[in-house]
Amino acid sequence: MRWRVRLTLVVALALSWCPAAASAAVVTSARARSLAEWRVLTAPSNPPPRVFVKGSQVRFYFGGDTERVVFQARWRHRRIPTDHYAVTSALLRRESHPPQMPDADADWREASVIAGEEWQRFAAHLLESLTPAEPWRGARYQAFLADQILYRDGAGRAHAVPLNELPPEVRVERFSPLEETLLLLAERAEAWWTERYPNETLFVLMAPDGRRMSLPLLLDRQRRRCVQLLPAALFDSADRGMVFAATTQGLGVLVESHTLALLKNPVSSLARLADLGVETAVVALQPRLPAPVRVPPLSNAPGMDLDAWETWLDRHTGTRREPGSIEMLVDGDRFYQRLLEAIAAATNRIAINVYIFDRDDVATAVADELKRRSSEIQVRVLLDRMASVSAWLTPPTSPWPEDFQPPASMSRYLRQNSRVQVRSFLNPWFSVNHNKLYIVDGAHAWIGGMNLAREYRYDWHDLMFELRGPIVASFERDFQRAWAHAGPLGDLAYLAAALPRAQPPSTNSPAAAEKWIPLRRLPTRTAWKPFNTAVQAAIRKARRYIYVQNPYLFDRRIITGLAAARKRGVDVRVILPLSLIHI
Repeated sequence: MRWRVRLTLVVALALSWCPAAASAAVVTSARARSLAEWRVLTAPSNPPPRVFVKGSQVRFYFGGDTERVVFQARWRHRRIPTDHYAVTSALLRRESHPPQMPDADADWREASVIAGEEWQRFAAHLLESLTPAEPWRGARYQAFLADQILYRDGAGRAHAVPLNELPPEVRVERFSPLEETLLLLAERAEAWWTERYPNETLFVLMAPDGRRMSLPLLLDRQRRRCVQLLPAALFDSADRGMVFAATTQGLGVLVESHTLALLKNPVSSLARLADLGVETAVVALQPRLPAPVRVPPLSNAPGMDLDAWETWLDRHTGTRREPGSIEMLVDGDRFYQRLLEAIAAATNRIAINVYIFDRDDVATAVADELKRRSSEIQVRVLLDRMASVSAWLTPPTSPWPEDFQPPASMSRYLRQNSRVQVRSFLNPWFSVNHNKLYIVDGAHAWIGGMNLAREYRYDWHDLMFELRGPIVASFERDFQRAWAHAGPLGDLAYLAAALPRAQPPSTNSPAAAEKWIPLRRLPTRTAWKPFNTAVQAAIRKARRYIYVQNPYLFDRRIITGLAAARKRGVDVRVILPLSLIHI
């Protein structure tokens, strides 16, 4: 899988450098014009469009025969079966040559368009039905009501407010990601509109968002399908010149990864090449997946001996336990709030080693806070150059604010008018630095799956761990070595940084030691991968259950191990994101 990701990044960077990018640099207002046109066409004061659906495409017809404007969208067929509505999304694009309106006897089906007062009545019903019944308990439904929080006050009245206006007594207990939100909307819409239009099966709900812009929802009762329709211009860059600038950086990545990186880091680059060769051979020789067999009953055997397991890890991974505390932060709402609070309160130093530092509104807000603090304390940022530039060239998963202007380069933006120190991992042989490590004052550290980008803050289900205690010092030593290695002296600086030396002071409170427990770091490095060793061994040794929740599951050794565990009677459960199951 890692080779597949690297190949995708390389192809994206290579294709981004083309003559078309240069011509796009002069197109700076097409996005604003398209959004303004869509807002005007879907305004409540204008007649609603006529909407036709055929297969996996939909057309919106605005205006009369002489001045007709047509928007069209297509979506991919979902191959994953479901007992509920199949939910997806698609982008509406303006047709430069508007097609004729379908004939009555064609294969196109005309939808009933729900807008104006009809939509408002339904929206009021949704607000009541989706808001938690218990007072001061909140729920957030992604992409519904502009991602506002729904809650009831002490008198039982339902409210919808932005996160930054949420009363302090409200506790948000539910977050529904996009597909779950669409499914809930589809089920409630079916019940509501079936009662009012019993003979109709195809609806388009012209749902306005917080920017007074209509974001239609297609509901097909006959085919059990729900499609969120979004104007494509919402996802276009606000300034195509920025795209051109980013593509020049993409070309720079291709050059740097095989010139500067190899000259500065010859030893480590050769080691990475050897490691990649071994990894490729291991992947090629992975065992075939086992054939289906009769599923045995679940075992009632006792679980693993955890003391023996820790002893095994000591012996076979070369790692040791260290004291500290750990707390799970589920999803971006919790992590980003804690990170920004820690950055604002930092008294000594901030260190970030991140795979992707995007240039969207969320990442830029973090960058602004780092720049502000850099006038008072040391701020160092290490990012993966290839991954970050690729992210800059990739359309966002949710739209930016309309008035947001992204910087052309996050590296340059961080340095501009600030004292932030920035270095890049230069990707020899197209390898990547997949770290997501955030350290404040040597006392707090965060590790897990979240990069600095809008999708991690708002769109994706992900997890971070907040660490405190002496174990943070070990992560800081790792950062210091990585920082030195990314500097001008490369391998030589890394060797110097690896020598024992006095550590900067930590702000750990002695009272916090009461919460410390034994923790173990299992890193993944060139030619040393104790994490993989531990995971495979844990699967082999499991006796009662194995629960896996992960965005990727491509290693056949892991899949084979899970299958073998189930054959032993182990309860094996795996959660994967629907969008990646069929990759």
